[in-house]
Amino acid sequence: MKAVGILGSPRKYGNASKMLDAALKELENSGFEVEKVHISSKKINYCTGCGTCLAKGECVQRDDMDELKRLVEESDAVILASPVYYLNVTAQMKTFIDRMLPYGHRPTLKGKYGGSIVVYAGVGKPEEVAGYMNRVLKAWGIVPVGYAVGFGVIPGEVGDEDLKKASQLGSKIAEAFESKYRMEPSDEDLELQKQLLTLIKNYGHLMKADYEFWKEKGFI
Repeated sequence: MKAVGILGSPRKYGNASKMLDAALKELENSGFEVEKVHISSKKINYCTGCGTCLAKGECVQRDDMDELKRLVEESDAVILASPVYYLNVTAQMKTFIDRMLPYGHRPTLKGKYGGSIVVYAGVGKPEEVAGYMNRVLKAWGIVPVGYAVGFGVIPGEVGDEDLKKASQLGSKIAEAFESKYRMEPSDEDLELQKQLLTLIKNYGHLMKADYEFWKEKGFI
């Protein structure tokens, strides 16, 4: 069993990192082999919107995203962690998410479980940011079992109660994996899938990899 934590903070040892460590520690205690990835330490280019990944199934850029995609694919559990920057995830986390576009169009990460961790400084709605990352996980095919929100302005300021919430998230992910928990699609999930399939049907000549994926599954 493997678990990977994706840290979207530019700070390697900040509050989001501390909470992610707590969640990963709980997974490790449950028998998972864990790994944490600090996005800012990796070379990840911006998505250029060329669409090659949708047409041919693979990104044309060669950078550290190859390694990160492999880690996510090989993991049974995935946690996304980000502080709130201007009401949403950091630029680093958004760049990572944008480059994961093929998994949103072709959700091949089914059978995995995950969740999100958000730290904020008291401004904004961190639950909405956590909800966004969990919706991203769900789009990839991963079952999001929850999230943990913490408060911190100064690096290391996040408190014991918030760390406990992160640990509980790790425990919840481990339990979901063990029980093979299934999540029924919501009305929003079904509507998003409907919109995606309409897009792919209309532009299948440009999104050949997507078209073939869904055709094989009998949706087109």
